[in-house]
Amino acid sequence: MFGTTFTVFNFLSIFFVLLPSPWHWRARNTATLIYIFWCLVIVFPLAINSLIWRGRFGLEAPIYCDIVTKLRVGGDVGIPASVLCLTRQLESIAAARQAYFNAKDRRRRRLEELALGLGFPVLVMILHTVVQGHRYDIYEDVGCVVTIYWSVPALPLLHLWPILFLLASCVYAGLAARLFVARRKQFAKVLESSKSAMSTSRFIRLIALSVTQVLVTLPMLLFLRIYSLLHVPLLPYVSWDYVHADFGGVVHLSTTYLEANLTNGTPVVLELSYWVGTISSALFFIFFGLGEESITTYKEWGRSLKSLCRIRRKGLQNRFVTYLRTSR
Repeated sequence: MFGTTFTVFNFLSIFFVLLPSPWHWRARNTATLIYIFWCLVIVFPLAINSLIWRGRFGLEAPIYCDIVTKLRVGGDVGIPASVLCLTRQLESIAAARQAYFNAKDRRRRRLEELALGLGFPVLVMILHTVVQGHRYDIYEDVGCVVTIYWSVPALPLLHLWPILFLLASCVYAGLAARLFVARRKQFAKVLESSKSAMSTSRFIRLIALSVTQVLVTLPMLLFLRIYSLLHVPLLPYVSWDYVHADFGGVVHLSTTYLEANLTNGTPVVLELSYWVGTISSALFFIFFGLGEESITTYKEWGRSLKSLCRIRRKGLQNRFVTYLRTSR
């Protein structure tokens, strides 16, 4: 199931997200920074865990796994929520409802985005306890895995929000794109008057990222949810005590066991669910890691590295000459 490719791509995803991040940090775009944060929250533990639990599943890391699994729950909601923050912002700019952003406007928008992009996922992380049958699972080659008591309450508490956020993002992105096309001649003036770090090219890339994110991940999430509903019977949520009777338990599962006991293509579906963070990170790099601002940053890094190497080489040459003179 999960092999070397899984590990390699998760480590690459960390690189994909971090490389263009400095420019976005300087731009102080809250929605984009939240997107970066949740991508890292998902792919960084997956990369580390795939090394720690490579070929084994008996190792336990109680506190670490408690934290990682809760963050994974938040990340599954956080990425769609951050995309919704992005598209709401883009639609607001394209509609020219805010041609000028004063300090109060920026603070209000930042608080709204923090509430939706960070606050709501944290709330979902807390509510996950309602349908958390036991502490967590340990899968061979994967490590800590979120556990969910598959029942009716799990649907509104966890599974529907990413889909709803992506559907709403699709609407906002469509409105932003339509307004941009209709007002493209005056759009540059609107951005200039807003005194923000937004440019026309960056606006287009943000829309492209949002639309691509929706087109790629929404069908995946719909497929995963529908497949689970069709092939995995919902369990009765009898009571809190019934669901949490073995709450402190940890289940250890080998790859051999998973492949032997999961039928109807479930192993493939399970693995697919773990590629969402990697895909989101790759999309971010495609649209921003190869953008004009990032290329300029890479060139600056290259010049700095070249200067550092030149200084280091000159220092070595001076020391070598000094050594030759003193050794005579």
